Amino acid sequence: MLKRVLFLPAIVFPPKSFADSLTCGGSVIEVVDAPSAAAPYFQLMIKSDLINRNYKFEIQKDNLFVRCEETKQGVPILLINHFCGGSGCADFGNFGIIEVETGAILLEPDQPFDGNKEKAEEIMGRYIGEFTCSANNEICMHSKIELG
Repeated sequence: MLKRVLFLPAIVFPPKSFADSLTCGGSVIEVVDAPSAAAPYFQLMIKSDLINRNYKFEIQKDNLFVRCEETKQGVPILLINHFCGGSGCADFGNFGIIEVETGAILLEPDQPFDGNKEKAEEIMGRYIGEFTCSANNEICMHSKIELG
C-alpha cells in the first residue's frame, strides 16, 4: 500500500486543492481528502474504460500532491508527492509513481525521512521539476483532518 511522499518543507501549502480531478493517459484521476479521523486516508482513484483502481494514502503525512507526467519512454504516469512539513521530513521529495494504463506501482512513497527523488528520477529517466499546484495540471491536497 502506498504510504508517504515528501516535498520541500519551506513551501507554503495551499489550504485546499486547486482541482480534485485531472485527466492522464485517457484516464480520469480523482483525489479525495479523508472524510474523518475514523477513516484517515486520502483516496486516489484512476478510472477509464480499461481500469478502475483505488489507492489510499495516510493523512498522517498531511499533504498529497499529484500530477500527470510521462516517462522518458512516453509512458503516462502519476507522479505523487505525499509528505509532511515537519523538521524531520526529507528535503528533496519522497515520491510515488503509478503507471496510469495498468495501475502498476513503479515506486512506493516509503522514504518520508530520507527521500527518494534520485530513485524517482531514475524511473522517470529525467529530472523531476517542482510541483506548482497550478489549476488543471496538478492536484495539491492538504488534509483538513487533525489526528489526535
